[in-house]
Amino acid sequence: MWIAVDVDNTVANTNLELVRRFSVPLNKYPAPLPPGFFSTQEGLKLLQRAEPFPRAAETLKTLADLGYRIAYISSRPGDALFLTVRWLQKHGFPADQVLCGLDRQGKAEVATQELQAVAVFEDDPVLAAALLNKVPALWLKDWPYNRKLPAGKGARWNAERVIRFRAWSEVEKAVVTSNPDLAALIGKKGE
Repeated sequence: MWIAVDVDNTVANTNLELVRRFSVPLNKYPAPLPPGFFSTQEGLKLLQRAEPFPRAAETLKTLADLGYRIAYISSRPGDALFLTVRWLQKHGFPADQVLCGLDRQGKAEVATQELQAVAVFEDDPVLAAALLNKVPALWLKDWPYNRKLPAGKGARWNAERVIRFRAWSEVEKAVVTSNPDLAALIGKKGE
């Protein structure tokens, strides 16, 4: 079973780098940057500098240890594939597959058709709307720009279908508490 995970602003805090460098507003998505910015040397360096969110790698490792396969599906340009793989390795992220250069439709197709993901972790409100009723679990990394989710073409947002999280520790806690064997194992480690 596959879990599909977005990279930027889901596991990598790219927004922090964008705010530092360009003072981008966090209530607008996507950030207003020049077209093709992330294919430039400056853009690629910015992606490399992004720090992982605390507990993201550990949480995804726990899911991998439970038998899930982890695929990173990103709209980063294809030029960023190598540095993305290296970034994931450097920060201890489990990765069975890494795909870059996907637009929203491509990400949705990979998650739902190719991978048939049982869970998707994302921050893009438009992509989240497209995936809402197509994946069993949709986890949305909370940002000001995705708090008012778009209705789309006749789509209605059902709060119970979106699992919004601010920190990866919340995801980790949900994974542990929903798996009694894992909860017991972690409880024994803490003794």
